[in-house]
Amino acid sequence: GNVFSTGYDETETKQLLHSLELDCLIYLEAMNTAQLYFLGYQRFAEVQVLVMGAPVTSGIKTFDYFLSGDLLEHPYRTQLIADHYTEQVVLFDGQAISFPDSQHHLPQDSALAAGDAYSNVTSLEQMTLLAKQDTHLFVCFQNIAKIQPSFDHVLVDILLADPKAHIILQASRHAAQTSSLSNRLEKTLQERLCGYNASQECSTQSFQSRIHYIARIKSDQIIEFLQRSGTSSVVLQPFPFDGSKTTSDALNAGVPLVTFPQTHLRGRMSSTLIRAMFSENTPDDISMCCIANSVSEYVSKALRLTSDLQFRNRVSAAIQQRSPRVFNNKSVSLEWAKFLTRALEQRISNQELEYEIGFGDADRHYQSFSAKAIENDQHRWRESVMLE
Repeated sequence: GNVFSTGYDETETKQLLHSLELDCLIYLEAMNTAQLYFLGYQRFAEVQVLVMGAPVTSGIKTFDYFLSGDLLEHPYRTQLIADHYTEQVVLFDGQAISFPDSQHHLPQDSALAAGDAYSNVTSLEQMTLLAKQDTHLFVCFQNIAKIQPSFDHVLVDILLADPKAHIILQASRHAAQTSSLSNRLEKTLQERLCGYNASQECSTQSFQSRIHYIARIKSDQIIEFLQRSGTSSVVLQPFPFDGSKTTSDALNAGVPLVTFPQTHLRGRMSSTLIRAMFSENTPDDISMCCIANSVSEYVSKALRLTSDLQFRNRVSAAIQQRSPRVFNNKSVSLEWAKFLTRALEQRISNQELEYEIGFGDADRHYQSFSAKAIENDQHRWRESVMLE
């Protein structure tokens, strides 16, 4: 197909979109740049779709559909007070998200990607050397805008509980944002260690020295680092806002991770991929190794995955064996094909679509386990206090 690039020129982008006379326009996300957000207010195609790249509603009437998934959403989403979508929600069957197992990245200027952080953060090489020492690495490669104050306490809990713990965070391109998080963590440490009326003799320096920031890097560099970090690392997915791409990076590297699923889509993407991976023939302790039901359980699971080497090795082996299930998933491709043909009113049968995609018996078998997972979720949440 054709590829067009307009950079950040809004006028050129509008002219291009109008000239193409599109039947359908799909926005992978609409919240991360002002240009995309304001383009969303205009009609460039008969059908305009918003995907979960930024997993929150747009609040914009010109988006006709928001694509999500049965497993990604709360099983009783429509009964929750805070159901917030302004678009018509389309729920794909199964995991609804799938990444290729190998990716090709365009050349990237490291200094441009890092921004203000290029010269004043810990290098990836230093982190690799740190991993070879007697340390436990707790890695969170998320945009630090996702790290909310409630998650600060989790990071501090880990530092206080494990003297070998080192927290690795991804610095913002803007130094002021990184400083803001660093100051928050320092304040939280001071409150926990010294109380609210701390004397000058109380110091948090030894704990702060175990918090590191590295510049923004590409996902293939993340995978390479995690694989080099050996048996001492675990990936932390923050809450209430986690990530799907960083989860797939960890799974691709065979590195254990921990997540705490929340009520809304933005906090349920990581757990969905993990559950899809462990959907069949997985020992109970392994299948629940990485999904916490509370903040305290989150911290406990993270600590165990770095300190209990035998357990961590079992988890890592299970991830390496089962992670191919979540990559190149044909069920996701089929759901896309079914949605687009219906939205554009094309008369193509499901059988024809399955044939074109190469959807076979193994894919149907996997799909049946996804359906069972939804039923189990609904049964569990039916008795949940969340609906009282």
